[in-house]
This record gives sequence, C-alpha cells and structure tokens, in this order.
Amino acid sequence: MKFLLSALMVAGVFAGRVLVEQDASPSLAGVPKGWTAAGRSPPEEGIELLIAVKQTNLAKLETELMAVSDPRSERYGQHLSNAEVHQLVAPTAQSVNAVVEFLKTEGHQPTSLTSNSDFIQVSMSIAQAEALLNTQYYKFQGSSGQTVHRAFNYTLPSYVADAVDFVAPTVHIPPPSRSQPVQQSSKSSTAAAAPLIGNSPKHLRELYSVGDAVGKAPTNKMAVTAFLEQHIHVADLQEFYKIFCGGLVCGKGNVTLKGDETTGLSAGVESMLDIETITGVAGNISSEFWGFSGRSPDNKANEPFMKWLSLVSSTSDTDVPKVMSTSYGEDESSWSAAAASRMNTEFQKAGARGISILFASGDEGANCKGGKFVPETPGSSPWVTAVGGTQGGSSEEAIPLSSGGFSNRWAMPKYQAQAVSSYLSSASSLPDKSVGYNTSNRAYPDISAQASDFTVVANGIPLPGVAGTSCAAPTASGVIALLNDARLAAGKSTLGFLNPWIYQNSAAWNDITSGASEGCDSGRDGWPASKGWDAVTGCGTPNYAQLLKTLP
Repeated sequence: MKFLLSALMVAGVFAGRVLVEQDASPSLAGVPKGWTAAGRSPPEEGIELLIAVKQTNLAKLETELMAVSDPRSERYGQHLSNAEVHQLVAPTAQSVNAVVEFLKTEGHQPTSLTSNSDFIQVSMSIAQAEALLNTQYYKFQGSSGQTVHRAFNYTLPSYVADAVDFVAPTVHIPPPSRSQPVQQSSKSSTAAAAPLIGNSPKHLRELYSVGDAVGKAPTNKMAVTAFLEQHIHVADLQEFYKIFCGGLVCGKGNVTLKGDETTGLSAGVESMLDIETITGVAGNISSEFWGFSGRSPDNKANEPFMKWLSLVSSTSDTDVPKVMSTSYGEDESSWSAAAASRMNTEFQKAGARGISILFASGDEGANCKGGKFVPETPGSSPWVTAVGGTQGGSSEEAIPLSSGGFSNRWAMPKYQAQAVSSYLSSASSLPDKSVGYNTSNRAYPDISAQASDFTVVANGIPLPGVAGTSCAAPTASGVIALLNDARLAAGKSTLGFLNPWIYQNSAAWNDITSGASEGCDSGRDGWPASKGWDAVTGCGTPNYAQLLKTLP
C-alpha cells in the first residue's frame, strides 16, 4: 500500500490538476441576491475545509432505505444502526489514503469527522487553502451582516479529485439569513378570528387534531436547525411559553444546544420561530437546537450546511434526534451536481437510521425567474419531506408564497408517481409548459401546514404577522414528533423517512383544494391546489388523530 501511495503521489505531481467544481456564474457579477462582493479574502484568516470523500454501495443504500421505510415491506421500521450505515457506504481505503496523504504532503494535519472517514476536516489559513486548491477566495458580505469566503472554482491533483465529491467551503454561496420575519403576505381568516394570537400553539393543536396529546416516551427527541448566526435566546422561549402556553404543556426541560454557534447577542427571528413553533405543537418532548454560524469557535470560516450533515452522521443513534426541521432553501442550481448528489446520500443515510428530515419548501411560490419556474432545494430532493404552506382557519387554502413544482435534477421517485400523475391529469389551470418544468422529475412539496399569522418572540419583543414555510416546517415536524412518540411508547421504532408512508396514507391528511401559488405575473398563476396531491400543498396538512390510525 505504501508503494502504491508513493506511486500515486509521484503521478499526481506530474499529471496536473483537475477542475473539481465551478460556480454556475463564475464572476463577481453572478453573486446571489443578498450578498455583496467585498474584495479578496484576507490571506491570514483561518478556514476550515471539509472534504467529502467518495462513498461506496450507494445503490445498496437506497435499497436498504426503501426496505425500512415502505410500510408494505416486511422490514419496515427495522432501521440500520449508524455503524451499519457507515460500514455500508465506507469509502475505499485507497480514496481515504489519497486524500490524507495529499494533505499531509502539503503540510496539513487532517481529522476524520466520521468513523469511516467519509468526511475529513483540515484547518489552515486562506492563503494556504488558495495554494492547496489552486484558487482565489473572495469575501462576501450578507444583507444581515454575515460574512463568507468563497471561490469561483478549484482544482485538485487528478488522483485526489477521483477520490472526493467536493471540498467546502468553495464555490457554494448560501442564502443569507433573514434579520426580519416574512411579513403577512395576504389576509387570513385566522387573523380575523384571533387578531392578537393567530397561529398560537393552542390554535395549531386544535386545527390539526392534536388535542391533549403530549410526549410520553422518554427517549423521544426532536430538533430544529439554524445557519449563519441565527441564535437562540432561552429567555425569549420562556416568554413565548408565558404568553401563548397557558394551560398547555410546551417544551420539556431545557433545550439542548448543539453546533458551533447557538447563542449570541441577538436572537434570530427564524431560529426563534422554529424552536417556539415545534415545542409549542409537540409538548413534553425533548428538543434540541442545532446552530451553525459558518465559523468554528476559533473563528475559522466553514460551510455551515455541510457541517450540520457531517454532525448528524457522526452523532450516535442514542443521541441523534429522530425528527429534524430545517427552514432553509435556495435555488436547486446553487449547488454543484456532485455536492447535491452527496447531500442526497446524506439524507438517505439519515433516513435509513430512522431520522425524519423535513424542509420548508420555500417562500417564492413557483419561483419564477426570467419567465421560467426555478425549483428550490433541499425540498426538491427525493429523500427529504418538503413542507409547503397554507393559510386560513378551519377551511385552509394554499398560501401564494408556498414554493413547489418539479426538480430539474432528480427523477420522480416511485412512491409519488401515482399521486402526481393524478394531479397532472385532473387539475385545472396548470401552468403553461412555456415556464419550463419537467413533470417526469421529483415533485414537491410532500405535505403542508399553516404558513401565516404566527407571532414570534425574539429579543424580548413579540413580533406578529410572521409568514412563510419557515412556519410550516416546524409545525408539521411537531406533529411527526408526536406520532413518533406514539410508536416509541408502543415499543416500536420511529417513522424515519416519511414519504412512502405519507403517499400511501394521503387520505389521512387534510386535503387542500383551493388557492394557488404565485407564478410569473405576481398573481396566482403558479401551481393550483387540487384534490389529492398538488404542487403547492402536497398531500395536505396534518390530521394527528387520523394519522395516528395509519401508523404501521
């Protein structure tokens, strides 16, 4: 093996370098909305590179995931352990050694973040990273004050490039976090009925037939995630409970904090919305807040989203929450194909372990840009549960901001093919094909929940009129956590990857048949709601009492 590595190293020196990733718009003119280029990155600043080493047996992983996630399977609920998942997809020794020896030869000390070394981390200065990757880093300033360092492309010696999926942070620029909530986009009957409360925990529990159900299983855990300096303030959470949870059980003990940055001077509206909503819907279930700022505690820049995925992968089965809600999304094309494929694998790994991953579908309706519908990710991934949005009281309708449609990258999974086919053949007023969508690909969202009239307590101030699918994702996640609790209390496993179960039991969800998403003309000319699944509200909103009856 040592001889082989030496040969590889010598070959790498003379074989030149290979382009690994390139930004879709490789110039300062292509900077995403919300970011401003601020010149070259300071060479002395630190950076924490995450190297995703290529995994193996990916087709087998998908087979295993579906075997434990399809209620019709004899193996349903028999989830793999984290050790079994790591063993299944472990990179070859040659791939790991190629990466490690390359880094050591360049004078760096790598660290394996996972037991099989499919994620390797190495810290250095930006100047050293530029030399390592043969690139230049630029500094970008976010509209809410965040700073990231990114490159437009990078290369690696061919023998190293063959061993990795990607290196981060490099070409991907994340969406900037919002400093202010999404304001109410349209009038809602919920607001008219309860102008000072709107979608309080009490109202959401009533609307979704939760009743007095609370957690009973001591091992049940749920979590929300936050990125780019979205902090939590425990005092704000307690004030939210004081205002809205009279007579209710909200939360359970202290929120467990995980990640490289969870608290700070200012609480984030998005982060407080997530933790207040999920604990308001699902009482007496232990909750966690996973926060990633884009910088490690010693101030080295990193890629926060991938850092979250690597931490999920390295967290034990006993400790990892089995429901994770994320209010995060961006255009599907913002990630390279290699990075997006690796994300899918990480989602599959989580699902195979019995972890439910839910994402807000987005707040741009059909997301029309240049006269074309643009899909949003991670909601467009076939291996997560995308949550769209509704508004109104007992008679819910689609909220125009709810994002949905069809992926440009991923084929339609079998679990949703029949439902989507019915929609395309029976729904009226479908968007014209000229807006560019591929109905043979993955369709989203999968489900929906209320996305308007929320009040968030942040920095000691109640902020009413908050809207967006960032409201819907933690709402739906809270209901899923309660359903997990029922299974755990009965001595069964958690639900894990939800989508096969959702589509097989779509009648148990509250079907939303009115309203539509925004399209290209700032009106409701996007995707219409319709009987059954649709591309704005999915299979509908939760009905806890009915869903409880469907549990395998």
